[in-house]
Amino acid sequence: MTERSGWSRTAALVRALALGAAIALGAAWAQTLPDPSWPDLEPAFVDHVCPPSDNPPVARTEAERARFEMRARYRTVMPAFYAKVGPVPDALLLMPVQGVRVSQVTDTWQAPRGGGRLHDGQDIFAPVGTPVRSATAGFVYRIDDLSLGGLTVTIIGDGYKRYFYTHFDRVPDDLLEGQRVTTDTVIGFVGTSGNAAGTPPHLHFGVYAGDPWACEWRAIDPLPRLVDRN
Repeated sequence: MTERSGWSRTAALVRALALGAAIALGAAWAQTLPDPSWPDLEPAFVDHVCPPSDNPPVARTEAERARFEMRARYRTVMPAFYAKVGPVPDALLLMPVQGVRVSQVTDTWQAPRGGGRLHDGQDIFAPVGTPVRSATAGFVYRIDDLSLGGLTVTIIGDGYKRYFYTHFDRVPDDLLEGQRVTTDTVIGFVGTSGNAAGTPPHLHFGVYAGDPWACEWRAIDPLPRLVDRN
């Protein structure tokens, strides 16, 4: 028996316990599964459970504790999202910020940031309130305001890629976790939330790839894949 199938054997029980505990703690703790009206393109993920992280982060502040707990809760439902997407990632990503051309983006990939961090994405500047559309089709995995970047929308698309949009001023009232989105779907509006406070308004756009069975990811530079909208 492979390690993958070993995890699948106990998937239903573990997920039920995790989600049951979340729901028992209140609606804010309960994570939403993807829209069941869409078929499972990768049914092997339906009963999969993300294995424990080899290097779980250690919280140094109350804000970090809340953020890490949030990530752990969402991790319990991540395989259900992987089941809904195809295995081949999008080769090209549509510019998410309305009215901005790719040629206007200054490359800030891996630029130094405070606390010894590197910039794991690209900043796309635009006035506050500028609409942001999904760069790909996919499912809304998470909407939160606990991320370092403030108000955030995370989408899972084909190839099990995670698309991270943050610093939003607001998101549409009718945008829901689990919802299917297309490249026409407005997912938020440019702002300065989170650690963008005091900076010119912009969208931080990050893309993450990795091993979906291990539920592990690494940041990849979105800029070479970005193309202008017509």
